[in-house]
Amino acid sequence: MIKQYIKSYIDFPVTGVNYKDTASLCASADGFEMTNHQFYSSLLKYMPCDKIVGIDARGFPFAAVFAHRTRHPLVLARKAGKLPGPTVGKEFELEYGTATLEIQADVIDRGDRVVVFDDLMATGGTMNATIDIIEEMGATVIAVACVMDLTYLPGAQIVRDRNIPFYSVVEY
Repeated sequence: MIKQYIKSYIDFPVTGVNYKDTASLCASADGFEMTNHQFYSSLLKYMPCDKIVGIDARGFPFAAVFAHRTRHPLVLARKAGKLPGPTVGKEFELEYGTATLEIQADVIDRGDRVVVFDDLMATGGTMNATIDIIEEMGATVIAVACVMDLTYLPGAQIVRDRNIPFYSVVEY
C-alpha cells in the first residue's frame, strides 16, 4: 500500500540508478502518516533509547516524527560542512560516488542507545558510516529503520551482520 506513494526515476542521479523517491511519499498526507505509523508501532520494542538519529536529508522527516512521538532528542547526521562546531565524521562510498557524513561532537553521549533512520537502504555505505560515527562517540546503535530496503543490494544484511536489528516499511 505504501509503495503506491513512492515514485521512481530512472537514471537519476546518474545513468543506471533507479532512484526511489520518498519526497513523493512525504507529499502525501496518507502515505506519510501510514509510514510513520508503521515505524512507531514496529520500533517501540526498541525503547527505551536515548537518541534518535536522522540521516541527511531524507531520513530527517521520519526521524523527527519518531523522536517527537517518543519524546526523544533528535540528532542530525549531515553532509560534511553543514554543521557548526566540532564534529565527528566519516567518508564512505555510495553506489555512485563518495561522501562524508558528520554529527556534532557534543550531541551523543558515551553509553547512549541510539535508533537511526534513513529513507533507503541500498549498499549500506551511508548507514554504516553513520553507525561507525555513533560507535566512535561511545554510543550503541540498537536499531536501524529505513522506509525502503532494496533487497537485491547488501545494505540491510551488512547492518544485520553487525548484530543490529534492521527494519524497513517496504522492500524492493
